[in-house]
Amino acid sequence: MSRLVTERGRGALAAIGLAAALSALGLAAALRGAASSSAAAPCAGAAPCGEAASCAELSPAALRGRRLFHRGALASGEPVEGRLGASGAALHGEAAACAGCHGRSGDGTAEGGVAAPPLTPERLFSADRPGGPHTEATLAAALRDGRAPGGRELHLVMPRYQLDGAHLADLVAYLRCLGRDADPGVSPTALRLGAALPLTGRFAAAGAAARDVLAASFDEVNAQGGVFRRRLELVVADSEESLDGARATLRLLDQRVFALVASVWGGDAGDSDDAAARLAADEVPLVGPLGTGLPAADPGYGVVFHLQPGLDMLARVAIAHLADAPSPAGAGAVLVVHPADPRGEAFLRGARAEALRRDLPPPVSRPFEPGRFDAAALADAAARLGVRAVLLAGEGDELSRWLAASPPSTGPRPALYAPAFLLRRDPDSLRRAAAARVLLLHPDPLDEAEQLAQRALASFLERHRIPPRHAAFQASAYAAARVLVEALKRAGAHLTRPGLIAALEGLRGFDPGPGPAITFGRNRRVGAYGASLTAVDAGSTDVAPVSAWVEVVP
Repeated sequence: MSRLVTERGRGALAAIGLAAALSALGLAAALRGAASSSAAAPCAGAAPCGEAASCAELSPAALRGRRLFHRGALASGEPVEGRLGASGAALHGEAAACAGCHGRSGDGTAEGGVAAPPLTPERLFSADRPGGPHTEATLAAALRDGRAPGGRELHLVMPRYQLDGAHLADLVAYLRCLGRDADPGVSPTALRLGAALPLTGRFAAAGAAARDVLAASFDEVNAQGGVFRRRLELVVADSEESLDGARATLRLLDQRVFALVASVWGGDAGDSDDAAARLAADEVPLVGPLGTGLPAADPGYGVVFHLQPGLDMLARVAIAHLADAPSPAGAGAVLVVHPADPRGEAFLRGARAEALRRDLPPPVSRPFEPGRFDAAALADAAARLGVRAVLLAGEGDELSRWLAASPPSTGPRPALYAPAFLLRRDPDSLRRAAAARVLLLHPDPLDEAEQLAQRALASFLERHRIPPRHAAFQASAYAAARVLVEALKRAGAHLTRPGLIAALEGLRGFDPGPGPAITFGRNRRVGAYGASLTAVDAGSTDVAPVSAWVEVVP
């Protein structure tokens, strides 16, 4: 079985220039004087030296150098700048990152017909390499000015990097470990993965349901030999009463987990800011967060990979569906009723973005303070505006009170769109009140393939003797585990967090089981752009499809 521990309490021309510089200069020994944090005696033969001898845990300087190498980001977070030869064309950030040409493990690649040689420590820091020792001054001349020893001009694709002494030292510190650096949680035989889940308090049963699915998913992988012979170990931190998970996430990082999967995640305030900042600084991927994450408003600082669309996407689908529906010419405006908080603001932004894309009038906003929902006043405002449709975000109680304040009528009434989760835990009375009156926005497809996926999940649960409960948490944990395992396999045997991020970015149309097909990208951290619509059948509490999957433009 998997080891389960319950705890309480990351440009095509980018680095060709660096390759040309290092290759032309013929680095042969340790880069002397780069900085005290990376200084070391010359290596003997191909043996590692200095910090390369202790790459199991990167130094702070090497961690900063890794961000520079992989992301083109300076210690301050600002993008590095490099200018190409005589043209002066500027490259910034990831377009100037070394890994773009040399590969994430520094093994070298060929980009644009130019060979980028390896940058491994054995290649750079071997004492028997021709050329002899290299000084910080000649290295700086190569990287900053494109000049080799003796004043020879380096290749035109060699960017002239804007690096001061400290940044140069950071880069050197990481180059000493390139290809052999081990991130926290990675060993030759095991991989520690974390999940922040509520195991005590009112959400404990849902958290335990997700935990059991994750553990069983990893058990199946381990029974087949793991991933590149590494067993997957699950460490769970109790988020207690919170569906935010920030404090538990910080504790997991202190326990040196490699990545997070299916953790509850809010990412909107307080401790969440600290947790999100640390995830970004340490490049820790979080795959398939649960709870109230905001994919559009909070893309996760580049490391949080959402499997399902957020509230912003649901609002975009509502506008798309409304725009394609037949209506009288000149029908009224669209009203967005939403809480005055980050989630509600994301809902409004999504509606306005889709209206702008379709050249429609911008929706009218009527925010309300959470906990102070005046249904009668808001319904009266909608009537006075003569709106064509209302998009309502909030909680089940707000939906119930809206329906009570806007009783059924024999005349035309505005279409009402609301996220489907508003009915998830509410009584049948609310479902009956919503019958034929509310178009429910689902972040999942409602087709035959999804039905097959749900049956596969049911078979998985039965096989592992896990009782079916809290279906949304179980399905989300199952899908997140499948996405993570697939990305781990694609990342390769030399596993790093930047490598896992790159593998996740390479997923295209991946079927995670329950839920929509997942496609990520370099600038895309939401796996699915769309939703489905259903409505409650009149006179019952059964939900019936209204539309197939409605996809919107990323």
